[in-house]
Amino acid sequence: MAILAGLLLPMTGISAEPIGKLGSIELTADDLRDSILSLNEAQIASLRADPALLEQIARTSLVQKLILQEATEKKWQEQPHISARIRRVHDSAITESYLESLSQPAKDFPSEDEVKATYQAARESLKVPRSFRLAEIFIAEDKARLAKVEEQLSAKNADFAKIATEHSQEPTSASRGGEIGWLAETQIDKDLLPPIAKLKLNDVSKPVKLQDGWHILKLLDARAEHTPTLEQARPQIVKQLRQDKLRSNSQAYLAELLRKHPLQINAAALLKLLDNKNITTTRP
Repeated sequence: MAILAGLLLPMTGISAEPIGKLGSIELTADDLRDSILSLNEAQIASLRADPALLEQIARTSLVQKLILQEATEKKWQEQPHISARIRRVHDSAITESYLESLSQPAKDFPSEDEVKATYQAARESLKVPRSFRLAEIFIAEDKARLAKVEEQLSAKNADFAKIATEHSQEPTSASRGGEIGWLAETQIDKDLLPPIAKLKLNDVSKPVKLQDGWHILKLLDARAEHTPTLEQARPQIVKQLRQDKLRSNSQAYLAELLRKHPLQINAAALLKLLDNKNITTTRP
């Protein structure tokens, strides 16, 4: 988090040591700060909430720098269709960011009354379904493996995580001792939900046969269906209301812009633009 905080502040005092390397390509703090400053407020908020995302940006930036170096050496940017694309991206970045800046809601929006009213109106849609934190051992069509797993699970003090790591044929969950994580009941296969719902905490199900194979499930935790409190729902409500306000402000600005500057299109000239004499498609 310290790195992220530093990148969002003046660079005084930050080491010039490269943050990352890819072959001969180096990524500096200035490079990464430029990438961060190109993000919108919501994306930067996500970085603050999960600084591990910053490493993903660093990896992407290094790959981009390497590809850019190769493309520049081949003067790829000088090809007509690429220079045209660059101009479009350039112009789009300016206009979109400018429109967003003009359309930002006031800092004190929404008011407390607006948040409360939205919460009351949306209570039903905010309801969180029953959910389960699960671990799994998955066996495809290997009956011998299934029998071995069942035998090991029946032993006293059987270690489900160890057995899952050694025998489960779903590699992602197997690498985590079988853990799948939290799933809402709406995300669970209809044939798996009944046996899961009968489990008590830390119980292990009998093998359930589905089309893809056998599933043996362990219940690690469970949450009943519930409706978030106002305070729990507040961040989500505020974010949505501000996004809606930003959208409506943008639409209002564009409507006023077009009122002041009436739009006219020359349809005949527009159709001529696609004539083969005017458009060439010679590309690598």
